[in-house]
Amino acid sequence: MGKEEVLDALVSLQTVNTIEDLSTLSDVKRKRWKFLEDACFSVLRKVFSLITDTKKQFTSKSKDNLTIKAIDFGLQFLKPLIHSTVLMADALDDKQEAAGQRGVLVAALLYLFTKAPKETAIQLSLVTNMLECGVEMHVLVATFRFREEVEECSRVLLPSIDSDSELDLANKDNDMIEQETEWSHEDTQWITERLAKTYGFTAYQYFLSTSGQEHAFAAWSSSGIAQFLHVMLTNEQLGAKALSAVVSPYSWLYFIASYAHCMIVSKDDQQNRLDGLELLQRVIDLCPQGKLAIPQYDAKLSSFVSYREYATFFRERDWISPLIQAITSAMIAFPEASNRTNALAVLNTLLLKIAIVDRFRMLRHLIIMCPYGNVAAVLMDVVRRDTVQAWSSSEINPESPFMSSAMTLLLYETLNQSAERDLILQTDLIASGLSLFRFLYIRDKLNVTGIRMQTSERGLREVLMRLRQRLQWIIQEITLSGGFSSAERNNMHLLLLEASLTSTLELCN
Repeated sequence: MGKEEVLDALVSLQTVNTIEDLSTLSDVKRKRWKFLEDACFSVLRKVFSLITDTKKQFTSKSKDNLTIKAIDFGLQFLKPLIHSTVLMADALDDKQEAAGQRGVLVAALLYLFTKAPKETAIQLSLVTNMLECGVEMHVLVATFRFREEVEECSRVLLPSIDSDSELDLANKDNDMIEQETEWSHEDTQWITERLAKTYGFTAYQYFLSTSGQEHAFAAWSSSGIAQFLHVMLTNEQLGAKALSAVVSPYSWLYFIASYAHCMIVSKDDQQNRLDGLELLQRVIDLCPQGKLAIPQYDAKLSSFVSYREYATFFRERDWISPLIQAITSAMIAFPEASNRTNALAVLNTLLLKIAIVDRFRMLRHLIIMCPYGNVAAVLMDVVRRDTVQAWSSSEINPESPFMSSAMTLLLYETLNQSAERDLILQTDLIASGLSLFRFLYIRDKLNVTGIRMQTSERGLREVLMRLRQRLQWIIQEITLSGGFSSAERNNMHLLLLEASLTSTLELCN
């Protein structure tokens, strides 16, 4: 019940003649959470005004101190509401009303979280109050994935006005366009309702939706949730204990990884990228090794005709590969060596959680598809590490992809593709591939991988010779132009790569 409906109900009470007519009064009381939403909005508007004025008038340190005071002002109002609401909500028979009251307070706290300076005591205070509200943690954490699925299902399944031709749009008047927009909104609402039932989140649908709230703050802030999770999971006293054991570790990884991913790809905030990696590391540590399966879903999006079919595809998609790409890109971009090392540690830890067959399949796809040699080289190093472990293990696994012809195919595809690209940009990847090639050539005496095949479509020797020839031409051209100096980093890499190619070819003879 919105404000206008409440006012109408209050006016109608003046004409009450019977007891039955007083049902309107109980309805007004039942919708307490709407009054709560209005009250929180008024406080947040005041807090936002104080923070905005602070940013205009003071230095960075003073801004943080005054922002903390503004947030504390908001908490002084919210804390009594949280305490009284939790006591009342526990006694309510109407679970929807109870969820509404809790959800409004969580929304207000998340809004404050987005304004709180990082690494401050006020953040921990916000976490404590969030946990006191009593909203189930898995509902809050699943917000991003829920919205992601609604958006994707709506995009794929619903007709878009953007897809109409210019002629079609010219023939439509504004009323027709507005009507289609209204229909699209209703269809999206239907998808949201279906998805809320699937997730078991019907009571919190109002807060999970990205629009339709009476006040914008009531839509739970994804950014606020990300910061809340980071503070909670990195706190020594709270940590993973705040996550319910009923939900599997891999489910927590699936949901929390979405927030970490968004933080890692932040373009203008290095600290946010580091926080994202730290958040991801904390939830990865909860998972056992080698058990995470990545379904191989080959169906095309165009073949889906129903909500159920596409929803099934969405939940079984490969969500790990984009996350790995984000980690490797961030790792390459970090200027400090310590940050690059931390990112690599997170990447290695994540990869170890994936089932070995799925891990190889995913790494192979990422290496072949990656246009950046230095990023692909990092992934090739992971393949090389797993290969060394597989061949050095006392228990040989004949089903391991690292001990099969798939290794030769990977090397052939990678090196053959690199031979057609800018070799200067591919030196790291080629060097990593050559190292893997030499290891297999020496260890695989029985040629179970096919690494020793001299003439075939996977004949690596011909590719290596072609690479060396191209490399020698490049070095010769640079030398003739007078621009070759072994002291330059790129030129040194070319010389080292040529020596590596030569020694590898000698090994094959």
